[in-house]
Amino acid sequence: MLYQDFDFSTVGNLTYYLYLIFLILTIVLSIVGIIYVLYLLKSIRRLDSGSPEMLRVHDAISEGSKTFLKRQYKTVAIVLLIIFVLFIFISLDIAISFLIGAISSIVASYISMLVSTIANVRVAQACKTSAQKALKIGFNSGMVIGSSVISTSLLAITILYVLYNFTVANIVGFGFGASFAALFAQLGGGIFTKGADIGADIVGKLETGLAEDDVRNPATIADNVGDMVGDCAGRGADLFESSSANNLGAMIIGVTLSAVTANPFFIIFSLISRALGNIAGILGGLFIKSESKNGDDFNPIKEFGRALIATALICIGFFFLLSLISFGGAWWVLFLCAVIGILLALSSYLIVDYYTSAHYRPVKDVIKASESSAATNVISGFALGLESTVLPIVSFVICILLCFFLGEYYGLLIGVGDLFKAGVFGVTVATMGLLAMTSLILAFDGFGPVADNAAGIAEMAHLGNEVRDNLDRLDSAGNTTKALAKGFGMTCAALSAIILYVAYLEETHSSDVNIYHPIIMCTLLIGGVTPFLFSALAIRGAGISADAIVREIKKQFKLNPDIVKGTATPDYTTPIDISTKVALKQMIAPAFLAVGMPLLVGLLFGPIAIAAFLISGTVSGLLLGFVMNTGGGALDNAKKAIEGGLLGGKGSEAHAASIIGDTFGDPLKDTAGPSLHIFIKVINTVSITFGPLFLIFGGLIAF
Repeated sequence: MLYQDFDFSTVGNLTYYLYLIFLILTIVLSIVGIIYVLYLLKSIRRLDSGSPEMLRVHDAISEGSKTFLKRQYKTVAIVLLIIFVLFIFISLDIAISFLIGAISSIVASYISMLVSTIANVRVAQACKTSAQKALKIGFNSGMVIGSSVISTSLLAITILYVLYNFTVANIVGFGFGASFAALFAQLGGGIFTKGADIGADIVGKLETGLAEDDVRNPATIADNVGDMVGDCAGRGADLFESSSANNLGAMIIGVTLSAVTANPFFIIFSLISRALGNIAGILGGLFIKSESKNGDDFNPIKEFGRALIATALICIGFFFLLSLISFGGAWWVLFLCAVIGILLALSSYLIVDYYTSAHYRPVKDVIKASESSAATNVISGFALGLESTVLPIVSFVICILLCFFLGEYYGLLIGVGDLFKAGVFGVTVATMGLLAMTSLILAFDGFGPVADNAAGIAEMAHLGNEVRDNLDRLDSAGNTTKALAKGFGMTCAALSAIILYVAYLEETHSSDVNIYHPIIMCTLLIGGVTPFLFSALAIRGAGISADAIVREIKKQFKLNPDIVKGTATPDYTTPIDISTKVALKQMIAPAFLAVGMPLLVGLLFGPIAIAAFLISGTVSGLLLGFVMNTGGGALDNAKKAIEGGLLGGKGSEAHAASIIGDTFGDPLKDTAGPSLHIFIKVINTVSITFGPLFLIFGGLIAF
């Protein structure tokens, strides 16, 4: 039979041709997204890149970023090749899809770095005349990242699905490959960026009293390189794997429902909805204005909020039409699920903004605590991180329960026998609603490090206080948008975990998880502790990198005191080289832990034990991720607010305390935190990919 996932002899020609039209439309819209990306990239390249002095700084950042990624890719390529060869003995189709997924993820990370390094100097130059124009350029560079990630993921999965005989099982390796490569990108980039950032802050700001991005600081170029390889390249690969894993999980669940409902649109609903969501993000981004605006009238967060609401409304319109066409007489029930998912995305924005913006109580508490000491600053920030888990979990619970029961109601209305699977599909549709906002959210995320880099270029090229003040406002807004994207990523991970978990149960036919059994209880504990060990390895790696950078900066200052006086040029290359070597070495252990632990549990205890491992690993990783991302973001913005003039401003005791708090929060929010939601997807995609192997060889320690 040609169609292995669905028998089209059970439906009419209209359904058959509409199915093919949806697949073709997904491919066409993905190509449209790529064309738009090329247009934006060309328009950014045409902009004024500033003075020769600005370009010298830009070129150093660009070269350092490319050098790091090339060395990282060489390391990752060796590992990927070994896994590819092993996969050949299991399934050639899965092996090929694994390799394509990994390469695609790497390409996404490189594009993200490339466009960010092109945009940073142009944002700095634009800020000489208009902060609003600089905002638009930075946002457009982020949109290049967002739209390219979604478009390439959809294009690859859709084409593979068609080429592999319309069989989802043959392309599950794509999700694993994307997740595995993304984990290396996020870990390596995160360890690099935070090692350089912390080292530069400790010696430069605290001990020597240098300003942010002062040219006399030997680690300042490495710090800006870290923004590119961590916050840009790492996040690009991260969101690529999120998009890919979610699509594949939704398709696996859709295969089961399509058989019992005689409706093939359940299989490809995730693809067409994500393609339309990408177009909605492009249209929503047009609501960010580009006319000249400075001073008190300039509010970056307000601009982002307007684009977010516009995108949400456009997405609701698309889901209305798509649900009406795809789901028959009771379409409105699943349409409500999509709307709830979109509302969850908006609530994620509001919650993260509340906990990380200096305008609200949580960060104000951290700022106030900085008056006493660094210890009280850290205590306040950590407590805020713990508190910040509550509202997201409440919103998850409401969303999941509402959509699950709506899905069951839909199943009841159309006569589906298995109401549980219908309920899960309701949650799946909500996830697609949430993920329809991804391209815009990723544009917000990409804006953050570009603004940060632009501020660094302005400082090192001596562009003046007015330009630097405008860029500091963009940088502060970028901190909030980065925190938003990380909160959004954890929200995606939470809902995606349900989809991937059910997909795993479907593949291995495992449903009876008896928590009273000692092996199940043990695997629950193993799953719960694994994210803690993973985070410890990642944070320790950043600490080792920071320690090496601190020693290098002190060494340069000691050997050549003229550096601090400004009469000698520091060695910028050595800190980059040190950060690169440490990051590439330290990223290996946590990456292999994420892949190796589910493999070990599956082979020792079997597929049912893996189901327990996934439950506890997901819950533990999710909560830890919120603590780290939000707590670290709040500590960073508290420091930014004090540097803006509160409590005595720069050079005050409160400022020194906030720097310590910021360096404490840095590896939490930029290394371990964002890596955790990749970790959640990795343990799930590994389990799905190797599920058939667990059925055959798993259970060496039998029940």
